Order: sequence, then structure tokens, then C-alpha cells
Amino acid sequence: MQYAADHDDGKGEKYYPKDLKQRAEVNKWLLWEASAWFASCYAYLVEYVVKPLLDSQPDQSIIDAQAPRWKQLAKILDDQLAKTKFLCGEGVTIADIAVASPMHLHEASKLPMAEYKNLSRWMKDIEALPCWQKTQPAVEKALLPEKYKRDHGEQTSLNYTKAPSDGSLTELYFYEDAEGKYKHIHEPGNDAEEMTFYDGWDRAKEFDLDKHGFSVKGFSPSYKGSWEDEQSVREKFYPEVVQFLKKEVGAKDVLVFDHTIRTRKNAAKKLTQETNTTQRTPVPLVHCDYTHESAPVRVRQLLPEEADKLLTRRVAFLNVWKPLAKVEEMPLAMCDVTTSPMDDFFKLYLRYRERTGENYVMKYSPDHKWWYFPEMTPDKVILLKTYDSETDGRARFVGHSAFVDPTSKPDAPFRESVEIRTIAFF
Repeated sequence: MQYAADHDDGKGEKYYPKDLKQRAEVNKWLLWEASAWFASCYAYLVEYVVKPLLDSQPDQSIIDAQAPRWKQLAKILDDQLAKTKFLCGEGVTIADIAVASPMHLHEASKLPMAEYKNLSRWMKDIEALPCWQKTQPAVEKALLPEKYKRDHGEQTSLNYTKAPSDGSLTELYFYEDAEGKYKHIHEPGNDAEEMTFYDGWDRAKEFDLDKHGFSVKGFSPSYKGSWEDEQSVREKFYPEVVQFLKKEVGAKDVLVFDHTIRTRKNAAKKLTQETNTTQRTPVPLVHCDYTHESAPVRVRQLLPEEADKLLTRRVAFLNVWKPLAKVEEMPLAMCDVTTSPMDDFFKLYLRYRERTGENYVMKYSPDHKWWYFPEMTPDKVILLKTYDSETDGRARFVGHSAFVDPTSKPDAPFRESVEIRTIAFF
């Protein structure tokens, strides 16, 4: 740093003054850091950061032996910083950067800074410097990979849809069209965008269906039957889902009307196959399962005699997404509803032989924030709100998609999950 400051065409003088008295003050702290402070801080770093990274346990006796020395040195800094904003006065010098460097992971290193208020204040000021913020992520990526992943996410491609410029409809057909009617339709997923996906486990308890459009819950049903046996799933598993949702969301009545087993084992299966529709591959398309219009229509299709009365109440379509084994590839991601206004949604028409359904697809926005829960296990579920009749400002439609996780191992087992579609009546 001394060399760089002296060879910065005069710009570095304020960081390493040429005035001999001022320079001596900076040099004093540089020598102090190299001879005393570095070793004391790094005893904590090695025990609490490096050893866990190498699957080793911290040695508390080393920390106990170092603690008096560290506190003695920290008090020297704290006393100085009670008199000046930075170590050598009111402006930052290379002395501040040098002394802060061994503390770069002070939280993970468990440095006992709480009792040193001036030192803590100064460290926050250092961490706010643009030069520090520019280089700190590289340190965290190398030494705190899990924290880095949580804070900075993973970047990979996601399939959005561009709205047709000519006013045509966006469509998908779920049956073979021998007449070739849909050769030139506008299909979804034609806009691959690089997005950041954030690990949501640290915030799992904060996510709320009515605010974010999704939530994560513990759910360990007693059902142990085959997931290939549709009759058994409907008779024995569906009732457990009903009771679970009544408890979690406070619904008076819950209808479970459909489920899909998703795995890449079904990747070769044609989208147009009209049989065994409960077996599908994960969908790498940003979408939401219902629209303003299609959800009430679905209620009428499923409950024709009761629909008029039921639709006078609050109605919400909720998907219950449950892993059947630990998810190690193609996880599910959700777009935080607080970052995705309704203007980002437009209709996708689903053409079945006997009916037409509607989904929403989404156009790209750099404002979207995506969350996922890596390595999710079968004792957890994600609740997704795909429609809510209430219009009081709560989340109503959540965009979601499977995606290729760049951190998945090449030999990771295929994802296997079940998606249970329900309607909650309040």
C-alpha cells in the first residue's frame, strides 16, 4: 500500500501523507498491525473460519489463551478512536485499511468487539468505504462460501416470456394437432434472462403467503404408500393435506383436486401426451397457475352446485410443493411478490382437447427477486399462492419456476417432488 500510494500521481498523498510527521504516525500503525494486531486477530480467524472450512473443530484453549492479548490491543485502538474519527485523524489513511484487514471477517471470527464502542463504530465506517465493499465479496467467497451464497445468490438463466408485439395470443397445446393448426403459435419461454437466486433458508420464517406469495412450512405426513398409486394418494394423502392447510392458513374448507409428480425421469414425455398427466417433468418456465378469470372458472368446473355460494367468500388457490427426496437438482424458485407488480404478468392460454385454461406467464424485469431453498428435504413444503380473490393489497399471484442450479453436482439424483393443488375457502 505504501508503494501504491506513493506512485498514484499525487492522488495517494491524503492516504499516505508526504509530511514526515504525519507519515511517521501512519507508519507507526502499519508496524503495530504487522507486529502485534495481525497475529492476534488471525488466531480467531483460523479457529472460527479456516478450521470449519477444512471440516475441523476450533480449539477453545487457543482462543482462551489469545483473548487477554487481543483485548489489550483492542483497547489501544479504542482509546485512539475515542480521540479521532480514523486512526491518524479525521480522514482515512492506509493505516486504517491495514489495521482493519485482519478484522475483515470479524463477525465470523467472533472477535469480541461489543465492549469497544469506538472500535466498532470505526469498523462500520471502514466497511462503508467503496474500496472495502469492492474487495470484501472476494474474501467472503473464498472463506465464507455459504454466507457468500446467501448474500450474493447464484446466477443462472431463467425462462421468461416476451409479450407478442402483434397482439397475438401466447398459447400451449396439450394434445396432438393432426391438422397443424398450432404450427405458428406464440409459445411461452422465449426470453432467457440471467437472474440471481437467493438462498432463503436464513429467512425461512419471515416469508409470508399474504406478503411474498409463498412460505415454507414443516410437514411430515404419515402417508407411506406409493406415489405412483393415484388412488392411494387421493384417499390417504389428500386428507392430511386438507388438515394441514386448515391449520396453517386458517381456511374453513379446503378442496384438494389434483396432484402432479415431477421428475426429470419424465423428460422424454411429450407435453401433448393426454394420459398419465399426474407424471410430469419440472417446468423451467416463469409462470403462475391461474389468472383473475380462470380461478373462479375452475371453482365452477370442480364444484358446479356449490360454486355460486362459495365464490361469495374469500377463495385462494394454494399449491403445496413437497420433495419426495432431498432436492439436489432443478429446485423450485419463487419470485417475491413485493418485486413483481401485476403489470409483469400476462395470459398464457392452455389448449386442451375438451377445454381452454389460462395461466399467467411473466415478462422480464431486473427488479424481480428470486428465492429458493437448496437441498430441501421431504419434511418441508413450500406453499405457493396462485390466486386470491381478496383485493386488499395482499399477494395474489406468485411467479415460480424450476431452474438449473449451477451448484448441483453433475451426478446429482433427479429431483422428485409432488405438487398438490388445492382451493382454500375462508
